[in-house]
Amino acid sequence: MKRLVGVGLGLLCQISVYSQTLFSSDLPIVIIDTEGRVIVDSPKTTVRMKMFYNGLDKRTNVTDAANVYDGLAGIEFRGSSSQMFPKKPYGFELRNDKGEGKEVALLGMPKEEDWILFASYNEKSLMHNALAMKMARDLGMYASRTQHVEVVINGRYDGVYLLMEKIKRVAGRLNITKMSDKDNSGDALTGGYIFKIDKITGTGGSAGWTSKIPSPTRNARVQYLYEYPDFDEITSQQKAYLIAKVDSAEAALNSPNFRDTQTGYRRHYDGLSFVRLFLMNEISRNVDGYRISTFFHKERDSKGGKIKAGPAWDYDLAFANADYCDGFLPYGWAYLFGNVCAGDSWQVPFHWKRMLEDPAFVSEVYDEYTRMRKGPWKTENLFAHIDSLTATLQESQQRNFQRWPVLGQYIWPNPQPVPTSWQGEIKELKNWLEARLQ
Repeated sequence: MKRLVGVGLGLLCQISVYSQTLFSSDLPIVIIDTEGRVIVDSPKTTVRMKMFYNGLDKRTNVTDAANVYDGLAGIEFRGSSSQMFPKKPYGFELRNDKGEGKEVALLGMPKEEDWILFASYNEKSLMHNALAMKMARDLGMYASRTQHVEVVINGRYDGVYLLMEKIKRVAGRLNITKMSDKDNSGDALTGGYIFKIDKITGTGGSAGWTSKIPSPTRNARVQYLYEYPDFDEITSQQKAYLIAKVDSAEAALNSPNFRDTQTGYRRHYDGLSFVRLFLMNEISRNVDGYRISTFFHKERDSKGGKIKAGPAWDYDLAFANADYCDGFLPYGWAYLFGNVCAGDSWQVPFHWKRMLEDPAFVSEVYDEYTRMRKGPWKTENLFAHIDSLTATLQESQQRNFQRWPVLGQYIWPNPQPVPTSWQGEIKELKNWLEARLQ
């Protein structure tokens, strides 16, 4: 007990020296102690993690009891281009004393062991992903629940982060059927699967397969990656099945009779899910949309079995936070990325362009968009959510930008001119979003 008290007092002293002003917060506080070890891209480093939160309208102090979590975790850097920034994004796994995964309900979210700390370094409103996940949930999609937190690592204040659920097959998140290495035949072989179009960062470079149908520009062929089962766990039979299923679906979508409701693409794809991801990427003019961090999932055939688009993910460069490939413009189409950036290595797959040649799909887009604009996506409702996030972050953003003085500075790929204040970032977000909706 004396040793723990000493560690706690020593940690408090470190926090007071390095963290500018973080003695208490109106947000949850996360304290990470690496105990001398170094966090790297992979594998995960074992650390001691504490999480504190006393609730809305109450102060949470670094001297309080760790009433959310107090134990071990395995942590690593995550992301691709975002790793180049000094404020690092993290993925972490809660662990027991044996080093095994430990499921815990953090801050009102369903219990799980795997989580994300999103850094928001070049996204200076600090709220793009929180806003996008809320919009996706309003659509009826599963999307990561989020909670802003303040993070201290080895006694040094590291700023405001967004705690997010990692996309994962589990009842409280993406609730599709669990698979094992024994599911190699019959209905059990048909799902559930999660796969994605993405960069191969952290996958060993051989974690998927290449589409047989080229993208609309450059004859580029997108790379699919295994997500669940993971690339180092999926069996050869499961690989063969998933590849064949996606190939068949793409062939149907690419065929002359693709609109046929019995033999065309709808036999394989859940059209509404593609409508919803389309709306998410287009409302936010997501420059990474469709071509990077784009997830799909497939349930077992006995439970529906069609390929669905989603969950939505990775909107830090959306909402006009990219100065390339027209990502900052309030007009134009994100799915036609290749028309303005045909030379980019990651191109949009052909799916959405082809589906938009189906009048029934276009009608679904219209109906779904109209429904949302009469409800959760009314301009005033979206602004109200932005205002709520602004109020939540009003105090903590000041400490964040003391720690990371990037306001008014160009941080790739911020469009020019760069707002000189956090309030300016919020105003720019609202102005752009209103123009985009119009």
